[in-house]
Amino acid sequence: MFGSILKLYYSHFSSNKETYALLYRVLGYCPSNIGIYKQAFLHNSVAQIKEGIPTKLNNERLEFLGDAILDAIIAEMLFKKFPFRGEGFLTEMRSKSVSRKKLAQIAIDMGLSNLLMFDQAISKNPAALRTMGGNALEALIGAIYLDKGYEFTHQFIRKKIIGVHLDFDELKDITENFKSLLNQYAQKEKKELEYKILNTEPEGKIKTYIIGVNLDGNEIAKARAKSKKVAEQLASEKACQALNLL
Repeated sequence: MFGSILKLYYSHFSSNKETYALLYRVLGYCPSNIGIYKQAFLHNSVAQIKEGIPTKLNNERLEFLGDAILDAIIAEMLFKKFPFRGEGFLTEMRSKSVSRKKLAQIAIDMGLSNLLMFDQAISKNPAALRTMGGNALEALIGAIYLDKGYEFTHQFIRKKIIGVHLDFDELKDITENFKSLLNQYAQKEKKELEYKILNTEPEGKIKTYIIGVNLDGNEIAKARAKSKKVAEQLASEKACQALNLL
């Protein structure tokens, strides 16, 4: 009942009624704090100065929060769905689920592009637009968490993202060879690609690998895993993201 009253109010009387209508269409519920959702779609290129706040207001802090929450929920659901698979498989599956490419596509499919606020000069850069969409999706998750709490956010991700846009059974059969993609880039650009093991001592009783990716002697990404192969793939994915190859 209260939600219906809120919907009626925002639809007809609020100065944010257009934003509210778009949000309601995407989320399927009535936000309690529309301001935090608007911030989730505010790109740094049009960041705003707010009185009493020393830094510009944009979606980067919400993105940081949403990224951590999404990772945790995806990890939990993978853990439960694949009870007999090892850490390497689960890590790779999580990486596929929350890759920049995957999140960007989900953002497009959810219609988040209609809510993005950014400098129009960026519209000439398709790769930047895709990245912006994925980042906004993570920021949106951060906003939902702050507005509605963890359990509500968990349900939203399960029903609105995983239930519609992520098929774990289909995803596990997709091989995304980020090392190969990175190697192709290095050959094309005539750059020297090198993988380095950064740790020399085991961490506690469990051996882990920290792998760094270097291009022309400069480290551009690194990742940690219990398998050298998985660590190289994770580091390669991060490097591909940094180079806007995804």
